[in-house]
Amino acid sequence: MGDANVKFAPLGRPGNAQSPSHSRYSLESSAQCVVRHFFVADGMRHMKACVLAAVLAIVSTGSAQAYTTYLKPDEFWTSDADVVVEGAFANHFFTPAVAIAPRLTVLHPNGSDQPFRSVAVSGVTTRLETSLPNGGTYRVSTGEQLGAVTTLVGVDGQWRPLASGEAVPEGAPTTSIQTVTVSDVYVTRGGPTRTVVDRTIGRLAIRPVTHPNQVLTANGFDIEILYNGAPLANTAVVIYAAGDSDTMVDRYVATGADGRAHVSLDAPGHYVIAARHRATAPAGSEAAVQSHTTTLTFEALVSLPRIVAVPEDAPPERAPRRRSGTRNY
Repeated sequence: MGDANVKFAPLGRPGNAQSPSHSRYSLESSAQCVVRHFFVADGMRHMKACVLAAVLAIVSTGSAQAYTTYLKPDEFWTSDADVVVEGAFANHFFTPAVAIAPRLTVLHPNGSDQPFRSVAVSGVTTRLETSLPNGGTYRVSTGEQLGAVTTLVGVDGQWRPLASGEAVPEGAPTTSIQTVTVSDVYVTRGGPTRTVVDRTIGRLAIRPVTHPNQVLTANGFDIEILYNGAPLANTAVVIYAAGDSDTMVDRYVATGADGRAHVSLDAPGHYVIAARHRATAPAGSEAAVQSHTTTLTFEALVSLPRIVAVPEDAPPERAPRRRSGTRNY
């Protein structure tokens, strides 16, 4: 989702030696953009432009990078001992367009990473099947997945991708950027627990304050955005309903100084929330700048499900098959 015409304020390292005067070319995180415009006159219009810039800032380096990832189970709250989770890139939720890599993690209610039954890529969808042997909340996550590295060139105060085989214009600054994506979903069997909910995965994390399987439409969803384990203030969180395009950014909330935000919901159903943030990459990374997108899929309910006891002597999981499917990664 690149946009060569979006101008960003300082952030990132140039790829060739440049003086500080070239900061007009550098990249700005969505949080900085929100801070810059939130309290000025006509601030709402500017804030929406910043959120749009944050969405479009993920530079497309291939078909998968032009979409947003999601994970979606067949049931979010179940009394059954099994669950199937669909994973894909999409530009309309929840219509899969490109299968995600089958490198998934299943965390059990006690926080342990346990084998799952199978994972397979079929067409444009990745399908994971796993047992839920005990009561409590499970978490399925992609973990951090790194995208391709793209070289950007600064021309007339704006960044754009450098085309394949294109020479860098004389005197133009360059930098490099890489996408980092994380997708999470929670499934509860019998009754909710918080061990896996409060575990941080990835540098940019969405931590549910409201239990993600107990979100009531009337009450909304309280969340916290963390970056490197610390609250990320004044950053935008975009809310997508089923059927929405991932370029629809009119529905969003901004985090407060404590990194927290309240997501209001119009109707029951399935939703994705997405946080995006650009930052200088850690030392030793493939690119100078990393563009993070983290998503969480959840169900908004009319009423809370009934909590039921799950027998302690639930059957053990079947032998895992971690790498099945027709595609090599």
